[in-house]
Amino acid sequence: MSDDLLAGPVAAALGQLNPRRFEILLACIRLGGEFTAKDLRAALPSSEPSLARDLNALEIGGLLRADPPRERARQGRPVTYTVPPETRTVFARIAALVENAYATPS
Repeated sequence: MSDDLLAGPVAAALGQLNPRRFEILLACIRLGGEFTAKDLRAALPSSEPSLARDLNALEIGGLLRADPPRERARQGRPVTYTVPPETRTVFARIAALVENAYATPS
């Protein structure tokens, strides 16, 4: 595997992650299926004042899918989220890159 695998979906995902967003993503995965920001707030151990911004970042990184998508006007419209199958693929690629780095002699 080469460094060019850090482009595309993997780079987009990593560019939007931080520890708080990773915890939010894990809560999203645990919810399964469709959920709203209200559902997610109820599932999180603490109130996240920046939840809307974090959900938007996870959507930009391709780790969440929203309906309607952020490109469309959402003012006053309910938004539902799902974790797309590609999220699992991105983390599998990251794990493979890490394993490859350990296996490659310097």
